[in-house]
Amino acid sequence: MQAQTFPKRLAKLALCAGLIASFGAMSAQAEEYYAGKTVTLLVGFSPGGGTDQFARVVADHLDDHIPGNPSVIVQNMPGSGSVLASNHYVTRVEPNGETLMVGTGQLLMRILLGLRGSQAELTQYDPLMAGPAGRVTFASPELGIETPQDIQAKAGDMIHASAGIMASIDTLLGLKVLDTEIRAITGYKGKAETLLAFERGEANVDGQTMPNYIDKVQPMIEEGKAVPLFSQGFIDDAGRLVADPAVPDLPTVADVYRSLNDGQDPSGPAWDAYMAMTGATVSLGRVLMVHEDAPDEAVAALEAGVRSMLQDATFQKEIEASLNGYVPYDGPALEAAVNAVRGMSPETRTWLKEFLTRAYGARFE
Repeated sequence: MQAQTFPKRLAKLALCAGLIASFGAMSAQAEEYYAGKTVTLLVGFSPGGGTDQFARVVADHLDDHIPGNPSVIVQNMPGSGSVLASNHYVTRVEPNGETLMVGTGQLLMRILLGLRGSQAELTQYDPLMAGPAGRVTFASPELGIETPQDIQAKAGDMIHASAGIMASIDTLLGLKVLDTEIRAITGYKGKAETLLAFERGEANVDGQTMPNYIDKVQPMIEEGKAVPLFSQGFIDDAGRLVADPAVPDLPTVADVYRSLNDGQDPSGPAWDAYMAMTGATVSLGRVLMVHEDAPDEAVAALEAGVRSMLQDATFQKEIEASLNGYVPYDGPALEAAVNAVRGMSPETRTWLKEFLTRAYGARFE
């Protein structure tokens, strides 16, 4: 499979700079493109989940900001971690800008790696905005891990409940950076089920996104029923892994690595893969995308609408509540997150596929 990259829309939009020079000066063509139309946000999960909540807050506000004020609705198409909806989007939906895909970082990693079942390519998706989704890996106190420095010594006893390789990749790859591989028990339906497995003692290591971590895991930590190991961290504008702002006192994988290696920074294929994965699954935790073949005037109107919506105080309050305090973004920060995914070298991608195949039985096209 050839390397897949996100398209660089900036060069294409430079050709229609007159469309996006300002909201007020936008050409009549772009202003009228969505007039009287309906924009559908396609979500690959059932109603009520985090991605669905993100999409519904966007839908409630985007119609007021896209030139032409189209109606905006949400369509749920759950299945295979959003792969069903993604396949439908790239094979059955006309790329006219009237249907947008609301995806996740896990979906983007599936596409990047070519995991069996996905028919999409990254070149077919053009991100418009994203909302972060932080994660934390934690362990049972019964393992005897009192500090992250104890992780390697307990590797042979660590068992992870998994809802699928991509749902667990932050934990599995983070531990690999620390030169630790653990056994994963697969077949769980989702993160709620893996947390229950942890509570029942079926597993002694788990990773949860920030909503579940704050609401359900932190009380367990306070009761002595769980021990935090590391946060997945965020990639800053300089390309460095930094602390998750939601849990600033928790170490990142890089912090733990340095504590185990006399202050040396992590490096090598596992680290390169981890950074690309983090760019996808954290920085692009929830991502609104349009098909790359959408008309320029449609994209210009969508870009302007998103930019305007992100400045709307009511939207900011509602979307940050949906994202558990994280701030959605576009522009240079979005480019940086996209570049983290796009920057995975063929060698690193090959290494990651071989690692996931050997250690966890993943299958690729």
